[in-house]
Amino acid sequence: MEQVKEAPFRLTQKDPIISASEADGTAAIWSDIWSYQVPNGSALIVKPHHTTAFYLEDASAEVGSSTCQIKIEKRDASKSDVRLIYGQALYVESKEFQEAVKMAHFVVPPEGIVINEREYLVISVKDDGAIDASDSYFELRISRLSRSLAA
Repeated sequence: MEQVKEAPFRLTQKDPIISASEADGTAAIWSDIWSYQVPNGSALIVKPHHTTAFYLEDASAEVGSSTCQIKIEKRDASKSDVRLIYGQALYVESKEFQEAVKMAHFVVPPEGIVINEREYLVISVKDDGAIDASDSYFELRISRLSRSLAA
């Protein structure tokens, strides 16, 4: 009999699947900066107590906190069905990496939102300048669901 296990999962820009899908942003429009496709055999779940944090740079320095906005979306495998799971929030609200109580939290139903295998978790940014993805970084502290055979 199969069992579903939930385990803490830390997703960052260093994940090999993320790095292949990293792209610089375009000024003044929503741009997909990082995209993560959930591998076969697993799923992610985002719950209200989970947290996220970002550091974003444009061509020369950290972006202006008062103008930059961030959102995180769940997209189906064809990227045509979209569900917002974080944001549209100001960058200044999600810059804290150290103190969990100050980190940005997801506003999702108590049971959470599941991102199934082959679906995408996409981080988009809108700023008055172009985002430099190679000098920017993020962290999502969420959970991974995996199936295992019961003994």
